[in-house]
Amino acid sequence: MTSQIVRVVIAGNSVIIPHSVLNGQALTPEDQRKLTEPIKEVDILLTQLAAAVPLDIMPGPTDPANSFLPQQPLHRCLFPGASAYNTFFSCTNPHQFELDGFQFLGTSGQNIDDLDKYSSAQTKLEFVERTLRWRHLAPTAPNTLGCYPFTEKDPFFIENCPNVYFVGNQDKYETALLQGPEEQEVRLVCIPRFSESGVAVMVSFNTQSCNLHYFKC
Repeated sequence: MTSQIVRVVIAGNSVIIPHSVLNGQALTPEDQRKLTEPIKEVDILLTQLAAAVPLDIMPGPTDPANSFLPQQPLHRCLFPGASAYNTFFSCTNPHQFELDGFQFLGTSGQNIDDLDKYSSAQTKLEFVERTLRWRHLAPTAPNTLGCYPFTEKDPFFIENCPNVYFVGNQDKYETALLQGPEEQEVRLVCIPRFSESGVAVMVSFNTQSCNLHYFKC
């Protein structure tokens, strides 16, 4: 199975920074350790992954990154070990990329979580489907979801239909294969929080199906 993996994407929240140390006061040596140790541990993991397979890391709401969308890539200096590999890519959130003609589009989950606060649906996956049909990743921005001001082009407008649309850091795993009006097929995926579930979602190029791989948290 591992020999068939061609890319790994971490969809945000790879690090949780304790809010207790982000109080605007001077940091004690203990507070500095609380900030740096989690990042060092993540860098060790990312280095091992980047040594074996191309790796994309996206920022999320708990990462040391700007909070407004689109979130900018995590600075490579945070991960000196992984950054030594040309297979390591620090990416934006939202993130769009192509593999062998297969189009991927994903977010770290803020767009769906915010939509859930002010609208109703039976599942989070239903919100994912709505944003795709509306062709807009963040319909609640900038009213309730922080984003940068753009005057010429909306960065959240979905111009091309993806083959896979994923959303990270959700309560549970959900997926569906959506049929478009022009016979498009889009695999929708809600990825559960890895820190709670230990679940990695693998998407097949051949069938657009999903398989789960469980890790011990």
